[in-house]
Amino acid sequence: MVRVLVLALILITCFVFVQCNANGTCSLDMFGNDTGAYMACTAQFALQANWFPSPIAGLFSYLVWNGFDGFWQNGAVLEPMVNFMEYANHSRYVSVVRSSWRQLYSLLEAYGPYPSFDDMGWYGLSYVRIYEVLGYEEFLDTALDIFNWVWETGWDLSGNCGGGFFFDDSRMSKQTITNVQMLQLGAKLYRIYQKDYIWNKTTDVYNFIMNNQIINATTYVVFDGITWTCQGSGDSDFTYNSGVLIGGLVELYKLSNVSNYIDLAVKLADATIINHTENITGIFRESCDPNCNDDAKMFKGIFVRNLRYLIDALPDGDVTKAGYKIWLKHNVMGITKYDMCDKSPISLCNITLKDGPSYFNVSGPVFSPDWIGPVTYGAPMQQACALDLFVASIDAKTQCTGNYCSYDPPYPPPQPLTCQSHPCPPDEPCCEYSPYTSYTCCESTQKCQNGICV
Repeated sequence: MVRVLVLALILITCFVFVQCNANGTCSLDMFGNDTGAYMACTAQFALQANWFPSPIAGLFSYLVWNGFDGFWQNGAVLEPMVNFMEYANHSRYVSVVRSSWRQLYSLLEAYGPYPSFDDMGWYGLSYVRIYEVLGYEEFLDTALDIFNWVWETGWDLSGNCGGGFFFDDSRMSKQTITNVQMLQLGAKLYRIYQKDYIWNKTTDVYNFIMNNQIINATTYVVFDGITWTCQGSGDSDFTYNSGVLIGGLVELYKLSNVSNYIDLAVKLADATIINHTENITGIFRESCDPNCNDDAKMFKGIFVRNLRYLIDALPDGDVTKAGYKIWLKHNVMGITKYDMCDKSPISLCNITLKDGPSYFNVSGPVFSPDWIGPVTYGAPMQQACALDLFVASIDAKTQCTGNYCSYDPPYPPPQPLTCQSHPCPPDEPCCEYSPYTSYTCCESTQKCQNGICV
């Protein structure tokens, strides 16, 4: 079905020449005229200039971008940053990636008292990917710690539905995303460590996914959750669920060379592309677009991130592989045509800075949440999503050349803050928890009691 869709896209696609304000750090010839790599460079530059570092970064025990809606997004954004290094052979912003490392306890402390398990999963996936690309052992160690902690804390030992991960410590629901994250993370960790207990746990997750009808056997839609009667919940088929599951199946294929894993991954990818591609423009959309919440604004990017992992696993010359690459490039041209703002002055682009002004001069291009447009406002969620798309579209063997391939500007260390510094937005109570001399901003509906937002 995807092949038919791709042929239709070829007929309606027109070439869009993109010329962005790269502020002297990005140019098309840096990447051998690879438009995806060039756009990734400009989008990443704007992400860092506009939304990092946050002026309240000293409030947290993890690296934080100005205006991300949640703890998890600060972990998930690291994966496209390091993928960009891998696919375009450069070291831009390597110190930002390197300084993102935190021990397990520090991440848990940041959330206090318990994060939802999928939030920790994003750090695990990004950290193991950073190790794969850059070889930093501390990231691998923490990725394993996260895997073990989620298992010890979140796996259902009651036997109901054959196990599965709860969404959070309330143990009120089992969501798909946590389970597919741990499938992918476990498979990667087993490939690296070759420890039997990791493989056994990964197999348990795979069996849980396959035995509880999370995947619709006819349509290959991946449901968002699991009911107490051990069936897919049948609600919204958010694209990131199928994306992360595709990435997990690719990892299982790498370990086993069993084609069934790749065959299923292709069926999931085809179904997601068909169900979420707008008929007239051929542009990829989340079901909730244009009114997605801040979490869902990153979901499309997570899907295409994992689609690229599938592309990398398919053999050269494969028709399906070629079709996916054409589809990605069509979306690159679409988002730059319909959904990009790079006006002069850039302030005309309505760039939101939730946590105070940017340390640097604001920059473009910026992107809106819905890739079909119109341009509405720029924020880090949709900027990271666009970055994922551009990175996923980079041609194999693209090489960055020139001095700016190692562009790595210094960032000032975050200033220590206390609640007396009034670091939180007016409607969010500041909460100090000791003896660790740490602080967090509660949600507007919460109060601080004994160092915990409740």
